Amino acid sequence: MVFEVLSRTFGRTDRIDKLRGYRDVPSILRYVILESASIGIVVHERANGSEAWRTTALTEDDTLRIPEVGIEIPVCKFYADVDFSTPDGQAAG
Repeated sequence: MVFEVLSRTFGRTDRIDKLRGYRDVPSILRYVILESASIGIVVHERANGSEAWRTTALTEDDTLRIPEVGIEIPVCKFYADVDFSTPDGQAAG
């Protein structure tokens, strides 16, 4: 499993180049990309290393389910202290 926070400047690298690279690693069955400019998560998953990725987009009302480790996390929890009005997304104050 790989988690990435989408870079504002290198988003193409995260969304395309890294996805292609991870596709070639059979042991990576789940690639989770957290958006950095707004609330959202993209999940690429497959049952085994020879399958194509299945992609799911999650919004703040959804829950990220990771059955491999038996956890479920509401998407909004990942962004609880993020202030999107600041350039770096850090909470003001």
